[in-house]
Amino acid sequence: MSKQNMNTKDKILDKALEMFNERGIEYVGLRELAAVLGIRVGNISYYFPTKDDLVYQLSQEFTRSNSEIVVAQNAITIHGFLDMLLQVFENHYRFRCLLRSFVHIMTQNKLVSSSYGKTRQTRRSAIASNIHGLAEAGYLKTESKEQIDALVSAIELVSRYWISDAAVFARNLSKKQQVEHYFNIVVSIVDPHASLKAKKEIRSFCDKISN
Repeated sequence: MSKQNMNTKDKILDKALEMFNERGIEYVGLRELAAVLGIRVGNISYYFPTKDDLVYQLSQEFTRSNSEIVVAQNAITIHGFLDMLLQVFENHYRFRCLLRSFVHIMTQNKLVSSSYGKTRQTRRSAIASNIHGLAEAGYLKTESKEQIDALVSAIELVSRYWISDAAVFARNLSKKQQVEHYFNIVVSIVDPHASLKAKKEIRSFCDKISN
């Protein structure tokens, strides 16, 4: 693919993400997108035959960027774990349109839904591995695999749905305020399992991001 074609494709994706974030995926059509870009609809359909294809490509970019963040870390610390989760929240805000329309996309876009199961399992495994590592290092007190699974599920639920909650109940807050508020909910889930040394690191980390 030529550099010119690659630039056109990237411009389409960038503008689509911007418009989807502002208005919602369900409320932006390819014609509207083409008009804003100053190109014909055919220029978009050359790269993305349908809107579902365009949304799928954005979801793949979202998945790739999250996969670079959520990895099993050797010798993990509570600071490293929290930093990883904070980066996830930042990335979720960048691709917030996908999470606001999560149920719609999963039920209507077969391309996205068919690839999501494997992605979710990989992500859960990485988080579980890190929690296990934190327990072995004395940062967390987890007594069983079931307890780790429950902790992973709680973190996963907040991470997946905070964007929708923020769109309704925190829409007047800035991006930084939204991210910090919902990130602190995850911290409150982790904190009861934390050892004394972990609690000190947690407080230090939260103080740092609030400044």
